[in-house]
Amino acid sequence: MRFNILLYLFFILIINSCQSPKANAFRSTVVEKERIAFNIITSKNGTESQKLEYLVADDYKNALKAVDQQKKEFDQIILSLDSLETKDIKDASLLKNAAVNYYTALRDLHYFDRKEILQRELIYNNHSNDKKSQQDELLNLYKQKKAYFNRVYKEESLLSDALQKFDISNGLR
Repeated sequence: MRFNILLYLFFILIINSCQSPKANAFRSTVVEKERIAFNIITSKNGTESQKLEYLVADDYKNALKAVDQQKKEFDQIILSLDSLETKDIKDASLLKNAAVNYYTALRDLHYFDRKEILQRELIYNNHSNDKKSQQDELLNLYKQKKAYFNRVYKEESLLSDALQKFDISNGLR
């Protein structure tokens, strides 16, 4: 009986030792970027919140600055992921590419707000009779934005699949 328990513990020890420290660190870095992106988008002090506060105040100039800052923050995430070393880590390239594609899609979605803000500013400052056409253009931009959302959903699904495959390949699951 003791022998079976010792054999079982030895087996568990061997399985746990198969986990690559490089793979673990790589995974942690990728997951950390998710937290950073979450803060950009949802944090009370994040650029998304700042942008919304400026829009509520009809301060389009600062709202555009917030969008530009948000793009820079996403670019930092993308550059950081792009510079990760994938050598000797199973499926790291797949995970890296999926993460870069996801954060690029997310950046593009949020940067599309720039077009909407410019159009809203045009409507806000326009005192002529062609407001209807400008509002139609804003509606058209909203329809275009749907494609950006769909791309984000697709890339998020691919990232999730890549992370799952990475975990399995590297014994992290």
